Amino acid sequence: MKVDVHMHIELASGDQALALMRASNVVVGLNASGGTPTFGLPESKAFEKSSAGRLRPYCNIDLGRAGDPGFAAYAERTVRACKELGALGLKIPKLLGLGVTGIDQKLIPVDDARFDPIFVTAGAVGLPVLIHVADPKAFFRAPSTDNERYDELVAHPAWSFFGKTPDGEPWPSWESMLEAFERRVARHPQTRFLGAHFGNAAEEPERVARMLDRYPNYFIDTAARVPEFGRHSADKMRQLFIRYQDRILFGSDLAVNQHGVVLGSSGRSMDSAAGAPQFFNAHWLYFETRRRGLAHPTPIQGKWTVDGIGLPKDVLEKLYWGNANRLFSLGLSREQMRPRGN
Repeated sequence: MKVDVHMHIELASGDQALALMRASNVVVGLNASGGTPTFGLPESKAFEKSSAGRLRPYCNIDLGRAGDPGFAAYAERTVRACKELGALGLKIPKLLGLGVTGIDQKLIPVDDARFDPIFVTAGAVGLPVLIHVADPKAFFRAPSTDNERYDELVAHPAWSFFGKTPDGEPWPSWESMLEAFERRVARHPQTRFLGAHFGNAAEEPERVARMLDRYPNYFIDTAARVPEFGRHSADKMRQLFIRYQDRILFGSDLAVNQHGVVLGSSGRSMDSAAGAPQFFNAHWLYFETRRRGLAHPTPIQGKWTVDGIGLPKDVLEKLYWGNANRLFSLGLSREQMRPRGN
């Protein structure tokens, strides 16, 4: 049985999401699209109750107000309201550094002091922060046919951060964004960060490991990055998962809305819900077996295979639900998480 710490569920499609979770033994899903205190979060909390706690929300904040003079007060007030309304954490999207601009219309860097009140307050009230910074390295390279993520970039041209922004300014580099991200984590030792998408650096496990060594307040999820970190040696990745077994949480990035589903990533059209069991099973095979040449969960992310890392049972338990239970105080018991049929 599993906890998925990184999902995007539209409440109108919540029942469908619960059915997909049930089919893949995902007991609890954390909804990164939970809404703000004034728009969406109260409804998300109501759905949590009606689902008997199976779908629980993060809280969101309007980063677009960062250029306003009163942003600091708004940020503190909003984060405190998130906690009071019962959100499990705060979700910060990649707009941080790649979308939010100041009054000068220039991108505000990830580590800009204007965002400090968000993270300081999250630490003060005990809200973990799921944070997405940058994107795969390929999205910062020319979207030409030799780009290994060409199919994705053709389907989603707005995901390209190569060259200049629509306003004519250069996009920040992948490296500069990851450096700013590390400075952000280092600045707030009292705030627990959950680095989305394998710490936002699935192509560089060494960078991820270095941050895990340096910052005890830092955790990572696996959402939508098995294709990336799965390209590295299975022995190397197995050692990393075992070494940091208390700091890695399972996430899928499953999205379900009125238009369909997204299984990690999609092309020009949405994915079929019928593919969800195979999508989740590809994760389980990677984490639980030592099979070679496995199909990874999200074919559009690359035409390669991955080799399973066959984690020990106690490490799998932490990855699948134990670490999430501890980080988010979910209150789950081992009895609740016992595999069906045992």
